Amino acid sequence: MKKISCLLLTTLMILCIFCYPVRAANELEFELNYTGDIILNQTKDATVILRGTNATTYAKVRVNVEVTGPSTPKIIAKDSLNQEIDIAQTGYWGPEDGFPVSGTFENETPVKVTFDEVGKYSIKLTLVNMENSQSEIISKTFDVEVLEDETTVNEVVENTEANNTIEKLPQTGTSITEIIIYAAVILALVALVYFRVIRK
Repeated sequence: MKKISCLLLTTLMILCIFCYPVRAANELEFELNYTGDIILNQTKDATVILRGTNATTYAKVRVNVEVTGPSTPKIIAKDSLNQEIDIAQTGYWGPEDGFPVSGTFENETPVKVTFDEVGKYSIKLTLVNMENSQSEIISKTFDVEVLEDETTVNEVVENTEANNTIEKLPQTGTSITEIIIYAAVILALVALVYFRVIRK
């Protein structure tokens, strides 16, 4: 009876580990949308979207904002109290101590952007985990060009590869290393049960 119990227990452990569900890929992404050219000293309406698809739960995250270019633009957003905040100056968006994200969601933030110098700019958005020393979860850089006057026909710019570069993707699912470790542990357990209990 002891041998049968040990064999059943070993089989159950093997099934549990090999049937361990590999999590669906967690996905978090940023998107920047605006229409037409960006013209010197003209306020441009845009939207910044943080989207999650089956995303990991984070209790406190924040969006850090870093702008590089000829000057620092004004990027104005309104908080929940309808107060205007220049996120290019503060360096982040959201409550100072963070906000929660989880699962499938879409947070859209309207912004008004004004550039006071012509040239090429990079706007880097980084989602950071405030509970883990602002460790980076994902980041994306959007490259924009500020023109002196309107020179082209207006067109919608929506999250194209020409306009942004993905800096880092979130880690997802179960890695090959984890699967190899699980398999090694199972084989060791099976060998132990076989030589210690069944062969006695």
